[in-house]
Amino acid sequence: MSAAIEQLLPHRPPMRWIDELVEFTDTTAKATARLAADHFAAADGAVMETALVECVAQTVAAAQGARAKASGKSGAPTGGMLAAVSGFRVVSRPLCGQTLHIEVREVKRFGPMMLVSGTVTCDGQLMASGDLTLYA
Repeated sequence: MSAAIEQLLPHRPPMRWIDELVEFTDTTAKATARLAADHFAAADGAVMETALVECVAQTVAAAQGARAKASGKSGAPTGGMLAAVSGFRVVSRPLCGQTLHIEVREVKRFGPMMLVSGTVTCDGQLMASGDLTLYA
């Protein structure tokens, strides 16, 4: 990915958790994230469950920014919002410092609302999966 993540996301540290948008298409995206033990979204040496949801949402936002940039628009998108979480299941909390691999797929879209399905894996193991509804 050639664009720095800061050019794709409106989030800034400490709220920017995605490190890299690895790839994207019109309806899918893959990203990586790594949260340190001193991050506020970590507890007892592991990433908190809510952070896994946010990593999926930020992957969607980064892909939106990359699509906008690819179509000639400049600047990160600014108006998105996580509207609902459904069926999100955390299998295991990854340890801090491990690389998380996040994959998202757009399931359906109605105007500015979109339903995405996402997974978070670490070392080839499923950590979390579920659906998010976003206003984008």
